[in-house]
Formats: sequence, structure tokens, C-alpha cells
Amino acid sequence: MTVACLIRLLCPLLIVGLAACSSLTPQNARPSLGEQSWTSFDGKAMPCQRWLPPADVRLRGAVIAVHGLSGASSDFWFLGAGLPARGYAVYAYDLRGQGNDPVTDERGDIRSADQWLDDLETFHGLIRRRHPGTPVFWYGESLGSLICLHTAANRLPDRRDPDGIILASPVAGLRMAVSHFRRWLLQTTASLAPKTRFTLGDLAGIDETKFQVTSTTTHGGQMQQTPHYVGSFTVRLLAEVGRLLDDNPQAARRLRMPVLFLASPNDILSSPDQIQSLFAQVRSPRKKLLWYSRSHHLLLHDVQRSEVSHDLLRWIESLRPKLRRRS
Repeated sequence: MTVACLIRLLCPLLIVGLAACSSLTPQNARPSLGEQSWTSFDGKAMPCQRWLPPADVRLRGAVIAVHGLSGASSDFWFLGAGLPARGYAVYAYDLRGQGNDPVTDERGDIRSADQWLDDLETFHGLIRRRHPGTPVFWYGESLGSLICLHTAANRLPDRRDPDGIILASPVAGLRMAVSHFRRWLLQTTASLAPKTRFTLGDLAGIDETKFQVTSTTTHGGQMQQTPHYVGSFTVRLLAEVGRLLDDNPQAARRLRMPVLFLASPNDILSSPDQIQSLFAQVRSPRKKLLWYSRSHHLLLHDVQRSEVSHDLLRWIESLRPKLRRRS
């Protein structure tokens, strides 16, 4: 069977995509945080954004926001417009291999999902040093929810760090069942031709405008207005996302910090049952699941975004009296 045939059989796995290493970056650069860019563990420089409280507002905490596939740090402008006035700084960084990666050849590709986890761990350390003793929370959307979940479960020495994680539109599974044979095909193709690229429409064999991501827009329509849109993805990137999905249950059971799920029953990726199942596997003594029935996958861009922002702020505020200060 040819590689092309193997790829065609993998079409149902494309739905994972709705959710890099750089050979040109200096390997000896130290992690650092600037106003519009930051340097990660391996010297990779990437854009970032920050929204800080006004000078007359006391800092109460910091939120690190992690975007989804084909997203960008700018996706979190709504949080940046609201949370700082309440005393919460918002920091968001662009994922390597996505549309704002300065190395254009690496957009749509990732060598290993571990790089995403290492990046979040590094960025978290920079924010901790920037705001010592201040509570830090993570907000992960779609693919960002996977990155937050697995980094919190596996990468930080203290399982109560960060002080809380918010998993928005969590990728808890796929609505479309994927057989073991198709999973094997994905891994095989990723090994034989890891950088083979396909558009979402090519892989799925359907029009991208059929993927509803908000109440009024589809994936195709949303991306036409997005300058950081990634038109194609490598097979190995999809395989790495699949690997994270497979490890979701084990990661969820290792969480000890407070966890908030923000979800829609209309999400195109994960069914309500899958989200409920992942939530049940979280062993944190403080966890909560909120549903937004009039919204779809992109909660912060949909009709209930004000409710989402209000609910996560109220949840964070409810934790503050119980948080231990860190030095």
C-alpha cells in the first residue's frame, strides 16, 4: 500500500486538527520574557502579548493563556480587555509551529508535542519570576487545553502548581470513533513521511465551511478573516496531538490543583459524554464543570463570551482565600 493510500485512510483523524523545533535559533540562549516576544528553553524566540492591570489597581494574580491549532495569542483579547481591571494580568504566547512562528517553514509542523509542554513549563517559570508570590492560573483553549493538562500533570515538580487551570473547549476525545487500525496507520504514515502536508478539507474530504466553531461562523469562514491561519498541517503534528489524546486519562488522574472545565455541548470535537468522562477522571478535590449551551467550540468568540469571562473570574476569586503564597 502506498503512503498516499495510507493518508487517505486517515481522513477521520483530521478532526483532531481543529483543536517545532527551529534549527535557526541559538541553543545557548537563556529563557527570557520581553514585552512582545519571549525566548524558550531551546533559544526559540516567539511572539507574546500581555495585558496588565492599571497602575492604580493592585495585582491579584496572573493568567497564562494558551491558544489552539491555527490560533494566536491575540485570540485572548477579550480576557485582556476585562481581567486586568479586576487585578489580573493576562499573558499569552504564540505556539511554535503555528501561524505566527517566525520560521515560516515550520508553520503547521511540530517535531514532538513535548516541545509544546516544555514551552509552557518555561513560560510559566518566567511569569513566576516576574510576579513572585502571586497566584498564577492557566487558561488553555482546545489544543491549548491538552497542552495545559499534560504540562500540569507531568512537567512541574509541585502538583499544586499552577494555582488552578481552566480547560476551555477541552479536547476530551473525538466524536468520531477511531479504530486501532487507523491509529496504527497514522503512526506509520508519520514515520514514513512525517512532513507530508494536507489542508483540513483535503484530509476530511469535505468542505471546511461545514465545521461550526461559533454560533454564526464556521471554521472556514473564521480562518478567512485570520492572518495567522495555517493552511496545512503535517502528519506528524496530527500524530502528536493523537498521542496527547491517548494519554488524557492518565494525565487527568495526576492533577491535584483546582480545575475548571468550560465546555459546550455543541463542540465539534468532543461530545458531552467524552467531556464528562474526562472531568470524572480528574482527582483534584476542587473541580468544576460549566456548560454553555448557546455556544460552540470557540467560547471566547461566541455569544456567551461575557458569561465565560465572568464565570472564570468568579471561580478564580473563590480560590484566592485558600491559596498558599509562593516565594
